[in-house]
Amino acid sequence: MFGKDPKELFLAFNPMGSNWRVVTWNFDLEDPSVRRWTIEVHAHEKAKIIHWERGQNEELRFFEGTSLARKRRIPLNDEELKALMNLSIHSTLKYGIETNHEFMVTPVPGATTQDIQNETKSLLWIQATFETLTRALDGMKARRDLILTAACFSGKVPESGEDVLRIIAFNLDIFFYMRTDFTLQIVVFDDKNLGHGEAKSPTFQQIIKVTKPQFYDEITKLLHKLAQVGEIS
Repeated sequence: MFGKDPKELFLAFNPMGSNWRVVTWNFDLEDPSVRRWTIEVHAHEKAKIIHWERGQNEELRFFEGTSLARKRRIPLNDEELKALMNLSIHSTLKYGIETNHEFMVTPVPGATTQDIQNETKSLLWIQATFETLTRALDGMKARRDLILTAACFSGKVPESGEDVLRIIAFNLDIFFYMRTDFTLQIVVFDDKNLGHGEAKSPTFQQIIKVTKPQFYDEITKLLHKLAQVGEIS
């Protein structure tokens, strides 16, 4: 009952300037009957985290670092707070995408005709794979009994310092690495019939030099669809 109004905390939440961002949907749930949306933004080793959890009750928690800043049980029909949470999710994902735009249009020296041919074939594979994921996500809109389990990580990995955009959705674990030589390294793991992160060998990997914007457009569209399907309603 005490502390800042959750609406004020949402309005103060801003991913700008963060170097590591995480958005998850029902990820690593201990109780399968619970639904959870989580946003994390890390800047200069400090984190702001929002948990929205739906179980027997609807509960909202704000963290600053490891400290609980605000905990609030909310009515199921609080549409304003739902809209603010969805806005925070979308803005965090949008900022994670936009931070890589300059990288994607920076040319890579030494590209060859063979590089273009290889990238064209790889782009077709990515397009077909992401189209399958998009159809599966569309199918979830009509099946509210299905649980979306997904995650997006963007920015500098705290442990390694690598620049990455990573999406986990259904059985696929997709990595877009932004390398220091301005090449884009794409690695895709298929964790079908396994737990997330259990597949040891990638089903696809490719270094992209010439067509970085086209590949990035595909993962941007996939992430936009994921954000739409993953909205709190």
